[in-house]
Amino acid sequence: MHTDSIQWQVEVDKKDIAYIVSIFEGYDDLAVVRTLDASRGLIELMISPDYLEDTRRLVDALSKEIPFRPLARKADGGSSVSSG
Repeated sequence: MHTDSIQWQVEVDKKDIAYIVSIFEGYDDLAVVRTLDASRGLIELMISPDYLEDTRRLVDALSKEIPFRPLARKADGGSSVSSG
């Protein structure tokens, strides 16, 4: 099991932040969503490496209804976050 988290910074419509947080809260241990700047819609997904693929699939599915604009990824090893 990995211990370091992977961080994805993503810009979304600020009206969608609460919805995104509630979706991720429904998936225990998948990722933690942190709001970095609510006025810009800037959030950070803190992902356990063990759940990277599951998180990627969830973000890809959500991006069909919510535009995700990826900004930065740390300790990721590559990502395919859709841009909506």
